[in-house]
Amino acid sequence: MKRLTIALVLLLSVLGMTVFHSCYLSRLTDDFSRQLTQAATHADREQWSQALELTEQTLAAWERHDFYLHVLLRHTDIDAIRQTFHEVVEYLKLEEPDQYTAANARLITQIELLAEAEQLDLKNVL
Repeated sequence: MKRLTIALVLLLSVLGMTVFHSCYLSRLTDDFSRQLTQAATHADREQWSQALELTEQTLAAWERHDFYLHVLLRHTDIDAIRQTFHEVVEYLKLEEPDQYTAANARLITQIELLAEAEQLDLKNVL
């Protein structure tokens, strides 16, 4: 009986941490996506400095969570997102609307897919 109780407590702890991680990452990535979408709105209006500032703030927020992300997620995904962030920043500095729009859309998609991959659902379990 004691082993069963310990096993059940461990299982419920892992499940709880998994649910917490999934919810936290979803909220975090939603915030990043929202900020990058807002930056795209500024860029569409040719407000390049505001778009750059907002994107750099989002990159700084991403970097503040770097340890958490690297510990719990695949390094290749995190590194690809960081690389795309820097690409987006450079296109903003150059005020290149076409390249910026494509790179920013790719960045938002990468971030959204990161959260989707961590969701606790049948598609990700199997």
